[in-house]
Amino acid sequence: MRTFKLIFFGVSACCCFLGFFFPNPQPHFWWHYIPVFDAAFGFIGCVVIILASKALGHFWVQKKEDYYD
Repeated sequence: MRTFKLIFFGVSACCCFLGFFFPNPQPHFWWHYIPVFDAAFGFIGCVVIILASKALGHFWVQKKEDYYD
């Protein structure tokens, strides 16, 4: 598992690093001019979804142990 994490983060860092040298060839919107914006936006979006689902599960789905008593 440790090897997988190392490879994953290494490849992710390499892709982000290369994003600065090979920008979007045909930018359409203003955010396409920012290097590695799509990768950062996707990562932040995934983190927000995970944190929101954990909070929703903790405060809404989970019940106390003595809920049925």
